[in-house]
Amino acid sequence: MNVLRIREEVEQGLPALRLENEWLALTILPDLGGKIAAWEDRRRGLSWLWRNPYLPWRLPRDEAHYVREFDLGGWDECFPAIAPGPYPADPWAGIPIPDHGELWSQSWRIQARIEEGKRVIATGVVEGRMFPYRFERTLLLEADRPSVRIRYRVRNNAEHTFYFLWAAHPLFPMLPGMRLLVPGPAVGRVATAIGVSPKVTIFSWPHLPVEGGLLDLQEPDPEGGWALKLFLRPAASWVRLIHPTGAWWEMGWRGPITHLGLWINAGGWSGADTPPYQNLALEPAIGAPDDLSEAMREWGFFGLLPPLQEMEWTLQVTVG
Repeated sequence: MNVLRIREEVEQGLPALRLENEWLALTILPDLGGKIAAWEDRRRGLSWLWRNPYLPWRLPRDEAHYVREFDLGGWDECFPAIAPGPYPADPWAGIPIPDHGELWSQSWRIQARIEEGKRVIATGVVEGRMFPYRFERTLLLEADRPSVRIRYRVRNNAEHTFYFLWAAHPLFPMLPGMRLLVPGPAVGRVATAIGVSPKVTIFSWPHLPVEGGLLDLQEPDPEGGWALKLFLRPAASWVRLIHPTGAWWEMGWRGPITHLGLWINAGGWSGADTPPYQNLALEPAIGAPDDLSEAMREWGFFGLLPPLQEMEWTLQVTVG
């Protein structure tokens, strides 16, 4: 049965756009950074994305802080960096990059249509507020497939080279028995550790040596009381999250993506003075780690857009 729908709705008081095919339903919030607020497997009745149970949904004001007020869950886009800090290169040296970038706090222009009765296409566009770029994300839902193709395009509107980091930031609830599959061999690098003391910075996935033993990152304990930010370079360009019910979410990528970032929060951290969260993020990324200055000066992985040029990349998300 060919089921394609585009619906205008309200999600916790905010205007929302719901995209549906036979398998999936996605809810997008244009005024909250183009956030994908929900990603539902309609056949299994399973909603994949985590929502923060403590923070209210509302529109950001100027100078809003992501982790204290707007770490709401769902899927955000982080650009032109993830960690806050000064831009490291001329002619914008010293301009502050907000926490998790500047896209999540802006209103996006989103146009959605059904093309030839075969697919839903929804394109969101936003212009840089502090830096001269145009960021575009297009979601494509085919009528008969349990997958979404996501095309990205960024244009540098300046006559100077623009350096950046990008990461997709979908958050998932961390559940007992949930497993994380990464194609091996994969080398990981620890960027942040909270509530646990790694013995090494570089390690072989999925076991991280820590004080007191080994952490199994393929099936982490949600009650572990720790949190880690890692960057992996998998043997192939995909990652799969397996739900305790056996359902799975798989993300693949093509283009200039350099790393798979992993945020695993086993009840070890909250930035909002609430009880610690139990969630994890699967983050295909251009560049690493989260701080642009550190990426350029120490790690050597970052995005580079020449003057007046564009860059494109693609994600493919499939559920089963």
